[in-house]
Amino acid sequence: MEPARIETGRLLLRPPERADAPSIRGFLAQEHVRRYNCLGKLPSLEKLEELLCSEPEHQFSIIRREDGQVLGHIGLEADGLRFRVKSLSLDYYLGEEYARRGYMSEALGGLLRRLFLREGLEAVSARAFAENAASIALLEKLGFTREGTLRRAVRTYQDQCFDDVLFSLLREEYLAAHPPRLGDVLRVEMDRPIGMVHPKHPDLVYPINYGYVPGLLAPDEEEQDAYVLGVDQPLEEFTGRLMAIIHRFDDVEEKWVLAPEGMDFTKEQVEAMTRFQEQYYQIEVRMEEKP
Repeated sequence: MEPARIETGRLLLRPPERADAPSIRGFLAQEHVRRYNCLGKLPSLEKLEELLCSEPEHQFSIIRREDGQVLGHIGLEADGLRFRVKSLSLDYYLGEEYARRGYMSEALGGLLRRLFLREGLEAVSARAFAENAASIALLEKLGFTREGTLRRAVRTYQDQCFDDVLFSLLREEYLAAHPPRLGDVLRVEMDRPIGMVHPKHPDLVYPINYGYVPGLLAPDEEEQDAYVLGVDQPLEEFTGRLMAIIHRFDDVEEKWVLAPEGMDFTKEQVEAMTRFQEQYYQIEVRMEEKP
C-alpha cells in the first residue's frame, strides 16, 4: 500500500503530520479513549510525532474538511489471526468532543471502500472490548460479522482485564452491500490477458486484457467480468477507473470497462475496442455523465 488521501462528505483522511501530534496526544490522554484501549504510558510529544510519521501508508489522521480540525486517528495493522490472506486489522479512536456525530462511521466507510476496491483486500478485521458497546455497534453497522470472543485478552494501563470481541468483514460481503459505481477505482485480476486464445473459440485471440473483479458476483453467478483499455501489454492484475458499463440487452450479465486513471475513451472507442466479443450481442455503452 502507498500513502493515501481519502475524501468523504465531511472528512479528509490523510497520513499524519507532525503538526497533528498535539491534538492526537490530547485525545490519547482522555479517559474516553484510554478506557477501552491497551495504551500504556502516554508518549512524549516528540515520541508521538515519530510514531505518527513512521508508517504513513498504514495511518490516517481524521480531518474535518470545513475547518481542518484533527478529530481522531485510524491505524492499519497486520492481521495476526490470518495466514496468507490479504487482510489488515483496524484500530481507531476519536476525541471525546467529536464522538457520537457519525464521524467515525463516515471515516471507516471511506477507508473500507478503498481497501476493498482499490487495494483488493480479502478481509478487514477489528477487535473491541466486550464492554465497549459503542465500538461494537459501529462495527455491526458497517457490516462486520462477530466471529467470537477472546476471553481475558487485554490488561489495560489501569490493570483491568477485558475480553475482546473479534470482528471481520470479507471482500465479497462488502462488495455485495456496496457494489462499485462508475468512476470508482478498483482492482481486477486478468484471466485472459492480451494474446490469449479463447478457451472455447480458438479463432478468438484477445486483443485487449480481460479479467474479473474478485469477490463480486454477476447475475450469471460468476465473478464480474471487466475489459481493460489503454494498456497494450499482457497484465496479471490492474487497478483503474470503472469508466463504462456495457449493458447486454440479450444476456443476463453486463461487462465492465476499466482504464488507467486520467485516461478517457468515447462510447464509440469502447464499442470498437470490445467489438471482437460484443459484436454477438445487442449492447449499449453506459458511461458516467460529465458535469
